[in-house]
Amino acid sequence: MTELQITETTDSFSESAIDSKPKLAFIDDEQRILRSMKLLFRKSHDVFVTTDPNEYIDYIKDNHVHVAVSDQRMPERVGVDILREVKDISPSTMRILLTGYADLNAIIGSINDGEIYRYLTKPCKSEELQTVVGRATEIALTYNADEDADQIDNVGYKQTLLVIDETDELIAQIRKQFSNSYNVLHAQSLEDAYDYLANYDIGVCITDINVSGENIAPIIFTLKQDAPHLVVLVQTQFQDAGLLIDLINKGQVYRCLPKPMRASLLEISVNRAFRHHTKLKASPELVKRYEVEHDPDNDVRIDLSSRVRSFIGKLRKRFAL
Repeated sequence: MTELQITETTDSFSESAIDSKPKLAFIDDEQRILRSMKLLFRKSHDVFVTTDPNEYIDYIKDNHVHVAVSDQRMPERVGVDILREVKDISPSTMRILLTGYADLNAIIGSINDGEIYRYLTKPCKSEELQTVVGRATEIALTYNADEDADQIDNVGYKQTLLVIDETDELIAQIRKQFSNSYNVLHAQSLEDAYDYLANYDIGVCITDINVSGENIAPIIFTLKQDAPHLVVLVQTQFQDAGLLIDLINKGQVYRCLPKPMRASLLEISVNRAFRHHTKLKASPELVKRYEVEHDPDNDVRIDLSSRVRSFIGKLRKRFAL
């Protein structure tokens, strides 16, 4: 196991800002890493550490844990399975996955099952970890899960589903499955997609990761910054671990779906995505839980055509209303 790069630094989350320390739970199979975690966060958090998955889950059951951090590769259970259980027993707990290697199954699982806040690779600098845990803690402290419990899934009108794909097969399948339930729009190019997004209230977007031979992941990152209520489902061959990690951290994609998509999986995923969209629109605090990581050194807006930039401007104005 690769050891985290931990150095003593100023805590990013001020102890004086809260009356009692927020609870932070770490699980890792290496004691030296757990000792480092306790040292790093002792001033800002009430830190619980363990190598035992059962002890970890029991602690989260018995305590209001604000942030749960799990290593992925452990002897008894993998981290994505642990965080999936954390999500079930404590939905308000912010979840972060750490791993020392690029595990495609773990990445996909953390998207589709764990709905994690961030996926961090080792070695992870202490400053980065403190920043991510600090922001996750702030979100957890302001989020009230009870506010979302009574949200009504049926919004009383036909919501809109946008499909971005070059092929006719997928749109034919989706129209056959969903035309009675949702207003289905089809974009065969990125500019068509932005045109729809700028002029329609899109709830859910299904997109291939490549359109006209172009990787559209940076476009997804921009969309999530400008339209946080939009729920994105991505279909991909799952071959690029780095891309999938970015889809979590910078795109907060809701689900990654295999190609070709089975009708049953598509049905479940789209309906759940629209329920998620409805809750996001109803709760500003919930939106914060799915905020995206912004990388100022890789701002895709400078590479977009003037027409697409105008669409983004329209989109930003509409979501600001």
